[in-house]
Amino acid sequence: MRERKKEEGRRKKEEGKRKQERVGDETEKVHVVSGRKQDAKTERKRLLQTRPSSETKAAFHFSTMFLATFRRYLGIVLYRTIAGIKSEGRQNYLGYFWFLLEPALSTAVLYVVFTQIKVYNGGARYIAFLLIGMLTWNWFESSCILGSLSIKMKFGVLNQYNLPKYIFPLVTILVNTWKFLWVFLVIVIVSAVLGFPPNLHFFYLPLIMLLQFFLIFGITMPLSIGVTLANDLLTVVSSIFRLMFFLSGIFFDASIVPENLRSWFYANPMAVIIEAYRAVILDGGKTPDFSRMAEAAIFSLAFMIVGLALHYHYDKKILKLTNV
Repeated sequence: MRERKKEEGRRKKEEGKRKQERVGDETEKVHVVSGRKQDAKTERKRLLQTRPSSETKAAFHFSTMFLATFRRYLGIVLYRTIAGIKSEGRQNYLGYFWFLLEPALSTAVLYVVFTQIKVYNGGARYIAFLLIGMLTWNWFESSCILGSLSIKMKFGVLNQYNLPKYIFPLVTILVNTWKFLWVFLVIVIVSAVLGFPPNLHFFYLPLIMLLQFFLIFGITMPLSIGVTLANDLLTVVSSIFRLMFFLSGIFFDASIVPENLRSWFYANPMAVIIEAYRAVILDGGKTPDFSRMAEAAIFSLAFMIVGLALHYHYDKKILKLTNV
């Protein structure tokens, strides 16, 4: 009996030990599983934090799309640009000369008015001063207005061919740029005749032209979508451009602007660009203000990003929205 009781006691102790071991194993398993879950949660949080946002992905996507389609359709862009240049020459009897004649006539009117009312004393410098302002403004305004209408004017082509819509404002800008380059060469020659010969700082002119080109492209891209969707926007834009014409320093120097208003004056990127042209050509080879040019470049880049985003969003559905 005594031995049987001892054996039963040993058996109970062993069963107790085995139960404790099983409980310990199960507890350990629970800890391992919970630890794995916690590690999985931590890893998921880390991945979510490092994953780019939807806005970043969208911006990256439409920028890469623009570059890819631009390379693909570069031949079409060049072909339509050359065709547009030839068409301009055939349709207008005066051809490229009209691109110079129009700002030249405006220059003559402004010269007579402002010298007669004694705002300026006139002279050769003021003639070149006005010509530079009028010509650069003419490139800017005509490119933006015609570029904003370019998609609407090509609905017939877009109904037959699925082309990226940015091609049409870009072609318009390139055609106007080609005309500007030839006429600007005439302006440089005229300035030399008037006593302002080329100097070493003329190497800055391509940089200034490139900045103005990107400004035109940046503003025209969102306008081309906006005017296509809402034709009334063109009237508003034309009024804003007319106001900018008088506030861009085309017929007056920035030095006469009051000091407290000068920061507002230079907030207009065209005022900065026109002043940069004059600094290089008229002011004895003066270096343009690169800090203000950098601000104008940021302004252009911001408009360009907005324009590309709008083109990415509306490219496939703009014809449906306009009921064409």
